[in-house]
Amino acid sequence: MEHVECRHPENGVSPFDVQEDRGVSRLAGGHNEEVAGASDALPQEDNYFQCDCGEVVILPEFNSHMALHESEETTVDEAAPAAILNHGRSVLSNENLTRASMADIGTYPSKPSSSKSHVKHRSRVSKDNGHHGVRDFMGVLLGSNSSPLRPKAAKARYRAPRRLGKPELGPYAHEDQMPGWLRKQLEAGPPTKITNKIDYNGKLVQVESMANEICGTMAVLNQLCEQDRTLSKVFLSHPDVRHVVKMSKEGGFCGYRNIQMMISFIRDAQSQGYRHFSSKLPSILELQDAIERAWDQGINDAGRIETGGIRGTRKYIGTPEAQALLVSLDISCEANAFGDTENSPVFRQVTEAVEEYFLSGATDLSQKVCRTSLPPLYFQHPGHSLTIVGLEKRKSGSSNFLVLDPMFKPSPAITNLLDVQFSTPFPEKLLKAYRRGEAYLSKYKNFELLKLTWRVPAKEGWT
Repeated sequence: MEHVECRHPENGVSPFDVQEDRGVSRLAGGHNEEVAGASDALPQEDNYFQCDCGEVVILPEFNSHMALHESEETTVDEAAPAAILNHGRSVLSNENLTRASMADIGTYPSKPSSSKSHVKHRSRVSKDNGHHGVRDFMGVLLGSNSSPLRPKAAKARYRAPRRLGKPELGPYAHEDQMPGWLRKQLEAGPPTKITNKIDYNGKLVQVESMANEICGTMAVLNQLCEQDRTLSKVFLSHPDVRHVVKMSKEGGFCGYRNIQMMISFIRDAQSQGYRHFSSKLPSILELQDAIERAWDQGINDAGRIETGGIRGTRKYIGTPEAQALLVSLDISCEANAFGDTENSPVFRQVTEAVEEYFLSGATDLSQKVCRTSLPPLYFQHPGHSLTIVGLEKRKSGSSNFLVLDPMFKPSPAITNLLDVQFSTPFPEKLLKAYRRGEAYLSKYKNFELLKLTWRVPAKEGWT
């Protein structure tokens, strides 16, 4: 049984709904009252466009961006679910949802971490003149283990850190502070939603959560993959990861939203370091402060030189910043970088590495869908990052990543299937928004993966 306020909101307006037609406007000098506020002049860039969702998109990514918006709008009728079999129970008990924190995100060890896994020299994937090239990409991240699938990858070469620009840090690479309207929006945070759930004692309880956090997506993906007859094998990560999506008009904070998804797993699965996080995920502004403190400890501190500092700005962040934050909290993690070699295209290398990762946590390969207790993966490519929560292998021989993309909200069809058991004749329609396959990956020349190396007990979390 479920009633979510964002489905039946006050004044008839949901915080997830987009109130205008989809479209783009070229970023240009001047003012845009709706998107940026009265005092926010957008930089003039030939290759950047601003979608009505508020996201800044580089021109070659425009078509795929709009296609994912179409998937965002998939309705229940379009997906044609055959039957809701029965209502389920909350994945988390009420006790877990209100677990008290022993230390908030704002509390950090004063001493530098003893971990040796942090990146001493920067790897920054970037866009170059609208094409998916790289600048200063270093092949393999120092301080991490190279994948055995890439024995001939180029060795990382030392380069003194230098100030990066718009190709790496986005259209606001040189701003000192984000506009005041956006800071106020981030300080206020997303609206809350109230969910009525049946707890494990059979009682109706109200659970308050953030409107941009979706709990239960993994259970829906599990059922859809089971019902997709084109799939031969599927691997899924631990179910305790929330899909965190951006708020309206916030722009390119995808790196922070993916960090929040990783933290949601750490907290809800009680993985290593969970005591650092309260029942509320740290905000973007709090994450910026945390990364700056990690630099103060000497962890991936070249990032401060390369970005000029990120506190209070809209500069893009990436794998080094996510890793710095985790290492500063003594949360074990490992980063790997992938680039084209003579013998293997990069999309194939990263796909093989992700498959190897999921195989390491699979306990029963006889099942079509292998539900593991593995953490999700932080996945970076030029200009964007996502959270990998699964891998599909199709009967045709191709593979897809299953991802949670912070840029796109769940469709109405997906939100109506949360916490229920269902059947649908067209699972592929609902899975489309979560799949990233060769057509998507082959557009990029470089990738980075960040994985948590501490493991929760096998199969824990799946019921």
